Amino acid sequence: MTKKNAEITCNQARRVPNPTGKGGFGEHPENISDGRWDKNNSFSYWMNFFKSLSVIKFKEYEKTKPENERTMAEMLAYARIFKARNDLKEFQEVANRTEGMPKQAVDLTSGGESLSEILNNLEKNENKPKTKALGCNLSDDN
Repeated sequence: MTKKNAEITCNQARRVPNPTGKGGFGEHPENISDGRWDKNNSFSYWMNFFKSLSVIKFKEYEKTKPENERTMAEMLAYARIFKARNDLKEFQEVANRTEGMPKQAVDLTSGGESLSEILNNLEKNENKPKTKALGCNLSDDN
């Protein structure tokens, strides 16, 4: 880096948009983000965490960890897993959220016709002359 570039950089650094220095992360360093994912705020992390606990540890969890140390995501995930033990719909929701939605078959019906018959009919209709105004076929086989 040349001396002139270093001076420009230093001069640019001296121009602070907030000359008083109030506000921002200087006064609240706990709010500085390093850009990393925080598992404590992730609902799916806590769902998987509670799902992997033994039954005894799961039942003791609420007693051993005080509320002031729990996150909302943690508490909500605990409640969902707790409800999923007795409720099939809740179990399905937990399973879908942690394991992913199961593959579902898609059934396209054509009123009993095979796909090749439908394609042949479409090709025949495309070859027929049509009027632009009415969009109807001019052939006699309607």
